[in-house]
Amino acid sequence: MTQTQGSEPIVIALAPVIGRSAVVQHLDELRSAFGAGRPIEIGCGEVQQIGQAGLQLLASAVRTCRERDIAISFKDCRGIEPVIRLAGLADMFIDQTNSAGTSA
Repeated sequence: MTQTQGSEPIVIALAPVIGRSAVVQHLDELRSAFGAGRPIEIGCGEVQQIGQAGLQLLASAVRTCRERDIAISFKDCRGIEPVIRLAGLADMFIDQTNSAGTSA
């Protein structure tokens, strides 16, 4: 299913700590969002810590959205931007965010 221009985004607010248990919770939310085919907005404003599993989850979300032609954007990523850059994922997250009209 392809997203339509007028569709309201599905908003997923990330937990303050994105470890393995939070990944399981957010994985279910993302699967539901993918099935809806609407744009997805990931809120990162509360995130204080993100681990490898969290980064993998977000990278997978970006790839899945690209494959399904679903818009994805990240809001308020300034707190986790250094970790994203350190992991070498800036092109995937930050450029994706900027192309969606928001800043990291």
